[in-house]
Amino acid sequence: MSLFRKREPPASGPGAEQALPRAAACFTTPAMTRRAADWLGNLGGCRPLGILSDDYDDVVWQCTAERADLLLLELDFSNGVEDKDVSSRCDIAIEVRRKLPDCRVYLVCEDGHPERLAALEKAAELKLIDGYCLGALTDRQARAWLRETAETMPGGSAR
Repeated sequence: MSLFRKREPPASGPGAEQALPRAAACFTTPAMTRRAADWLGNLGGCRPLGILSDDYDDVVWQCTAERADLLLLELDFSNGVEDKDVSSRCDIAIEVRRKLPDCRVYLVCEDGHPERLAALEKAAELKLIDGYCLGALTDRQARAWLRETAETMPGGSAR
């Protein structure tokens, strides 16, 4: 399954680099994380960062160290994988936001798990996360998240 659709050319123009949010990607495998970071970089509108470990402490530490503006976390609903479900990812989101209050957190999960929709909606309703995507993350959705992030950054309206 591909979580990333065909990409379009990155944004360009004067000052585009300095205004870009730092977008951290953390997926269930280092290979998928690298692919997500590359995809975000090629998509444009951010300075991508791949967090190669999806351990709670590692994600929080690296987001804090890199001053991430956006964190994109993958969920894994495979049988027996409890540390990568909605609850555990919300725990990461809460801690990242405690250290970086302006960081926006989005969850990406594969399609085919309608039983998880209520948990995702509740997490967004409680503002534990800023949003989620079921199925393939489109360039349009990613750009919307990046735009929302840029707008909330200090001086965002000027960015």
